[in-house]
Amino acid sequence: MNKVLILLLVNCLGFASIAVGQEDTRTYPAKLKNETPSWVEFSNDEKYIGAGVFGAVRVWEIHTDAFKTYKTKLKNETPPSVSFSPDDKFITAGVFGAVRVWELNTENFRDYDTKLRNETPNFVCFSPNGEYIAAGVFGAVRVWNLASGEFVDYPTKLKNETPQYVRFTSDGQFIMAGLFGEVRTWKVSP
Repeated sequence: MNKVLILLLVNCLGFASIAVGQEDTRTYPAKLKNETPSWVEFSNDEKYIGAGVFGAVRVWEIHTDAFKTYKTKLKNETPPSVSFSPDDKFITAGVFGAVRVWELNTENFRDYDTKLRNETPNFVCFSPNGEYIAAGVFGAVRVWNLASGEFVDYPTKLKNETPQYVRFTSDGQFIMAGLFGEVRTWKVSP
C-alpha cells in the first residue's frame, strides 16, 4: 500500500512540475490557422523569432505580440528555412529561383539568383562577418557577396545534386555541405 501511495505522490509531483514549467509559454500566430511554420530561428540578440510561413517570412518581437511579414516571390510558397544576419539587420530565406535578403523593419529586399529559375534553396546562411550568404543550388554550393551580388560556385561531387544544408565555419574561412556519400568542405575565396 505504501508503494502505491509513493507512486501516486511521485506521479502528482511530476505532473505539477510540468504544469509549473509551462507558465512562461508564449505563442506567436502563423499566417494561417492550419499551417505549421517551417524552420524557426532566434535572432542573435534574442529579440526576434523568424519563421517561414505561407507566402512569407514572419518576424515576431519576442516580448510583444508585434510582427512583420516579409513577402516571398510566390504567394503560395513557404520558405524552408530562415537565417538572421550576425548584426540582426537582415533576414534571409530561399524563395522560388533566388535567395531573398530583407532588411528588417523596412520594405527593402534584394534577390540573389540561383542557377535554375525554378529551384528554391532549402537552407541559407550568413557568413560570421555578415558579408556573404550561402545556399545549396543545383550542382554546387553558391556563396554570394551581399554588397556586389557576385558569387562563387563550389561544385558538388555529383553534377545533379543540390546540397540541402550548408554552413560556414565560425571564422568564415570554410563552408561545408553534406553531399552524396560524404561531407565536403571548401576554402572560401574572397
